[in-house]
Amino acid sequence: MDLYTILEEYDYLIIVISATLSILAFIMAIVYSIKTRKIMKKYKRLMRGMNNKNLEALLMHHLDCVKDNATKIQDLEARYQYLAKELRSCIQKVGIIRYNPFEQMGSDLSFSVALLDKNNNGVVLTGLFTRSSSSVYAKPIQNGTSTYPLSQEEIEAINRAINQGASFPTDK
Repeated sequence: MDLYTILEEYDYLIIVISATLSILAFIMAIVYSIKTRKIMKKYKRLMRGMNNKNLEALLMHHLDCVKDNATKIQDLEARYQYLAKELRSCIQKVGIIRYNPFEQMGSDLSFSVALLDKNNNGVVLTGLFTRSSSSVYAKPIQNGTSTYPLSQEEIEAINRAINQGASFPTDK
């Protein structure tokens, strides 16, 4: 049997196989063309803003940006620690009470105000008002108490301030 007779005998089979392989190759070409298009879109998006630089330049640029951001984050952390430390000594708690210390006087014009920091240190201010005069007193507060005698209203103002308290997380 020579080659010509084999081809004549199996010509339809050869044509069918050839057509099938051609269709399969065409489908594979379309699939790979779509995949290549998707990859090109991703690559263009990745290289956006780089003015046709190569991938190495892009990566170096991104590494520089990451390094700059890490430095900025360290700076912000240092600033946060400083502010948190400073905040401990700032007034964070305020308690106020108005009252009438003298029964014959009109309304509640007298007051006591406690101004305290995180550690309950600060000052209590008391203003006493009468028809003919007014007086203001300041007493230092350490750990929620004073070395000076405190009136009931001053103690209540201090307790209100302590119980109100700030909730900012300054301890780290």
